[in-house]
Amino acid sequence: MSHDLIKIGLVFSYSLSYYRDIVRGIRVFSESNPQWVFTPIAPEPGAIESIRPLDLNGLIAHIFTGELADALLRLRKPVVNVSGVLPELKIPRVIADHEQVGRLAAEHFFDRGLRQFGFVGYTNHEFSTGRELGFRREIERAGFTTSSYLSNDRLHPEPTGLWRWDDKLEHWLIGLPRPVGVLCSHDIQGVQLSEVCHRVGLRVPDDIALLGVDDDDLFCTLARPPLSSIALPGERIGFEAARMLHGLLSRSKKRLQPWTVKLPSPGVMTRRSSDILAIEDGEVAKAVRYIRANALTPMGVPDILETVAVSRRSLERRFRAILGRGLAEEICRVRIAKAKELLSETEIPIAQVATNSGFSEAKHLSTAFRRKTGLTPTEFRFSNRTR
Repeated sequence: MSHDLIKIGLVFSYSLSYYRDIVRGIRVFSESNPQWVFTPIAPEPGAIESIRPLDLNGLIAHIFTGELADALLRLRKPVVNVSGVLPELKIPRVIADHEQVGRLAAEHFFDRGLRQFGFVGYTNHEFSTGRELGFRREIERAGFTTSSYLSNDRLHPEPTGLWRWDDKLEHWLIGLPRPVGVLCSHDIQGVQLSEVCHRVGLRVPDDIALLGVDDDDLFCTLARPPLSSIALPGERIGFEAARMLHGLLSRSKKRLQPWTVKLPSPGVMTRRSSDILAIEDGEVAKAVRYIRANALTPMGVPDILETVAVSRRSLERRFRAILGRGLAEEICRVRIAKAKELLSETEIPIAQVATNSGFSEAKHLSTAFRRKTGLTPTEFRFSNRTR
């Protein structure tokens, strides 16, 4: 097989940037496997039946219905699934860590001082239930509760399609305590929920801070105001799915026990929909604003104290009571978040990452980064990129 073409079917909709990112990751893997050639296939049972004469070697698919799964299994070819919708399928798959996504959302809202929370999603799709579970558990761990609005609609043609809004949703939204942070299970819901807020006179983010998932730049910038969103590791999912399929094709035994690989989100992309600081203590709020505006420069705790009218001891105590961490920890948190962004999205040298994220030198970044994440910056970059 090493000298012959290996024909791979790609069963995807290309309507969202997440799907296209997965395909990009597959392409990156194929650069070291030049014998791979691809056939794009519509994610419909009829289309699957029609490609039988092509005699594909294997497929990578976003499987969101049982009918599509059945059609793929009838081909009797190795398949890797990249969908977080139907966990019961006996098909190997690579997906995002949906519970980790929910935890990131909770942390994002905590960092903004929010103490009231909501979730909008579905009752019967694993990606939504996982995100809600991670979100709810993290919030309950901090001593708070979550109100959820869940749809049990059967969605076609894909689970991230348009939501059919109704009066019950508006009633739920109006009844939420404010200010409140609401996680939507994907970006399209976030855009639509933003419009519902406008319709019922709720201000985003002052009354309702909104957060989506997928970080689809088109949909996020369509929202009013632009939607904050949790990025998914689409390229890594595609790369690992291709690696998994390569393993299936390389083995003599085609029937293997199914397994699931879960990959973490690279983080939250903050836009105006969650740009709120719901902290009633004015001096703490002032300190937080100063840190977030200046943490990427050579500043320290003494600089913060020049902006507030209380002693360091008093500010530290009040800051920790509200945010659960001290002033220096908050400075480090903001810097580490910036470093993660640069490590995930750029190839600039580690020394430049350190400078651009507020650290005086690379070794200080490495020490702080390992303490917070358990990884060196180089290890984090490798684990969050396909190359």
